Amino acid sequence: MTCVDKYYIVDSSYANTSKFLAPYRNIRYHIARFTNANLREYASMEEKFNHRHVCLRNIVERTFGILKQCFRILSTMRSFSLETQRDVILACFVLHNFIARYSKADPIFTAPETDKVESDANDVALTQLHEDAQDHNRVGDRHKGDRMRQQIARAIWEQRRH
Repeated sequence: MTCVDKYYIVDSSYANTSKFLAPYRNIRYHIARFTNANLREYASMEEKFNHRHVCLRNIVERTFGILKQCFRILSTMRSFSLETQRDVILACFVLHNFIARYSKADPIFTAPETDKVESDANDVALTQLHEDAQDHNRVGDRHKGDRMRQQIARAIWEQRRH
């Protein structure tokens, strides 16, 4: 399956649409609920999808948590256009990677990793995300999103058989 669409990976507080890929509701989701389970034995393709979804969200949140420690602008950014916000984030990634490569003594890059990610009400693009959610709440778009999520879940489920 090739998926060329772009979408936000969101939590279950958002509607699943063609632009917002949400987990299945009422199916095991939180990462802590998977740690003691035998991950080779998922109850359903929806549960396997939710596990992959939460792992991906965790990586994204941890990555932005690290960037926010390094670059204060990501926690205090004014309301710039979505394009400007994107450019600032991209610049922070480039700077982070440059510093990590050439300044091994920097304490941010030598500190032990933590699984804790601090939530911040001023997360970058949060306002734009909510505005986009308003645009994608239409019933037809929800059905399209549900079909897309089902295709992705089926493809993930089929991987276990190969």
